[in-house]
Amino acid sequence: MNITIASFAAFMLIVVLGYRLLSARFRNIWLFVACLGFLITWSWEFVGILFVLGTVNYILGGWIGEAKEGSKRILWIGIAFDVFTLLIFKYSDFYIPELTAFLARIGMEKGSGGIQLLMPIGLSFTTVQLISYLADIHNRIVLPEKRWLKFILYALYFPKLLSGPIERARVFLPKLDQPQPLSAGSIARNFKLIVIGLTRKLLFADVLNALIPSAAFVQPLTYSAQMLLTWLLAYAFVIYNDFAGYTSIARGVSGFLGIELSSNFNTPYFSRSIAEFWERWHISLSNWLRDYIFFPLSRLLRKKFPRPDHIINFILPPLVTMLVSGMWHGLSFSLLLWGGLHGAYLIVERIPTLWAPKVLMDERPKWQQAVAALITFSLAVLAWLPFRMDPVTAKRYFAGIILPSHWLKPDFLWMSEVFKGHLPVGDVYGWNIPDPRIFLVLLPAILLDWTQYRHKNELIFLEWPRWVQAALLALVTLGLFLASFADSAAPFVYQGF
Repeated sequence: MNITIASFAAFMLIVVLGYRLLSARFRNIWLFVACLGFLITWSWEFVGILFVLGTVNYILGGWIGEAKEGSKRILWIGIAFDVFTLLIFKYSDFYIPELTAFLARIGMEKGSGGIQLLMPIGLSFTTVQLISYLADIHNRIVLPEKRWLKFILYALYFPKLLSGPIERARVFLPKLDQPQPLSAGSIARNFKLIVIGLTRKLLFADVLNALIPSAAFVQPLTYSAQMLLTWLLAYAFVIYNDFAGYTSIARGVSGFLGIELSSNFNTPYFSRSIAEFWERWHISLSNWLRDYIFFPLSRLLRKKFPRPDHIINFILPPLVTMLVSGMWHGLSFSLLLWGGLHGAYLIVERIPTLWAPKVLMDERPKWQQAVAALITFSLAVLAWLPFRMDPVTAKRYFAGIILPSHWLKPDFLWMSEVFKGHLPVGDVYGWNIPDPRIFLVLLPAILLDWTQYRHKNELIFLEWPRWVQAALLALVTLGLFLASFADSAAPFVYQGF
């Protein structure tokens, strides 16, 4: 059940009404039933896999909390179990062909379809949450949860199941016992979050995605540089608005249950450094990588190489952290390259601090901040190339952008043909003119981010006059209504992770 369809709205109405009408004693049971129902709409097999994963970590967490000695050994057993589960299902493309061939050689064919394993939805997000839970118990940051039902809700809470945000047990578990009451203010806030999320997903991400020809990411050198650059820019806003849209919807939906989820995005494309970009992009994963990969590795290396400017201390922590980020997204050379690029960006950014004290970006002249933001945005967008396609195709795409021979003169005769009614608006590829519809979608998408960035408030719209809010809501509602008739809907990008 996708969270942008009408059936999910009906499902949520039933869940919220039941949750609010039931006494506190039965609310978590009701949420458990809702999570179970949501999972079954995807696959009943997923229920068993995720419940086993959650139950094993529940037991291991209890053992770590009770162990006076050997808790570290139990922690590593738990981490190994979680990572192994992720490897089995998420990275099956690497070993299934070899396993199928081996079974065929020994006379155990599995039919023409071969062996297939479907990854349970949200497995990557659930796994890192469970690892953080075990690590926090070992570090005495949180006590093990005694109630199995409450812990399973932490692991499988359906609003965040598909694509996060990644919640910490010490923050999320207390909210299950003390949900916030509904008020006029909270209803307006949650409703606005859902509307913003639907706008990002259905009006920005899906529309932009439909305007990018799939062949552009397969045979990029057949197109002119200006076309490739426009499509890459569009894709950057596709993946951002798709993921940020999901988070906004999930937060609004959960807010109606009185359980606040973490903010996962904070206008990342206005960042003035790559380090700041990762403070604003997929914030819950960035914080997880910082706390459970970067800091522990940095502390370990500092014991062996005390000097903070030692080349090992300088290079390994950011590079390893971002490679782990790439592997979390998927085990492929493309995603490792994407993670490695961001690791290299972070290392290069740190070089000036070796001989000069760091100057905070807010203290620099405005023109320097603007230049830094433009460079950061350009580097982040270019890194989406290996994220979207294999390294060879990404190299060709990049070459198609930078080679002077690919910057072809636009033929503006297209405009006259369109005005005469001889050509549709979208038939511009052969004329080397970027599709103007892309910029018509990018403009409001950037304006939305700019408004939130300028006011440092994602819900600044709630402070606007009522008539302005009503006009915007009517405009968005019309857009969503028209989008419901279009054949441009697509699954959330990060459902695949």
